[in-house]
Amino acid sequence: MTEIPFYILVGVASGVLTAFFVSTLGDLWNCSFLPFVARWRYRGPDLAGEWKGLGTGPAPASGEWSEVALTLNQDTRDLRGTMVLRDRSAGHSIDLNLQAIGTTENGYITLSLWPAKKAARSVATALLKIDAGSGALDGQLLFLGARDAMEVINVSVHRAGSIAAPRLVPSANAQGVARERYSALLKG
Repeated sequence: MTEIPFYILVGVASGVLTAFFVSTLGDLWNCSFLPFVARWRYRGPDLAGEWKGLGTGPAPASGEWSEVALTLNQDTRDLRGTMVLRDRSAGHSIDLNLQAIGTTENGYITLSLWPAKKAARSVATALLKIDAGSGALDGQLLFLGARDAMEVINVSVHRAGSIAAPRLVPSANAQGVARERYSALLKG
């Protein structure tokens, strides 16, 4: 009779350990392996990083400008990040720090934006086209402005520091010429 409580205890302990093992294995599968495979298979553009640029209204007046700084983190098609928008228009100015969440699909980015601080009252949305040739994001940003009016800004942002990058990479022709000169020096 003393063996029955022992077997019950062993059965309960093995059930708890099995449940823990299966739960841990499921978490590893869903949180590590599947995202790794999704990132490995993803063939879309890499949008993670800092983007900076300027924007203008549909009919910009003298002294009217907007500056946009966008920081994105990417997980395959899903985007998260922040946007800082500085808008200067006739008689008013607005500085917005916005949280961004969005997706990339068919060469476009859609972003939903809301204030980083709950005290600020603004919402925004952006539709940006990915220009693979120039490495730019071009499109429109719609937001609630300083006078509680909807404002549209045409935006063009580029990777921060991308202006110097083309000069740093030698062309294929220059690489070939350098290789030929080096080979000629070795042959002597």
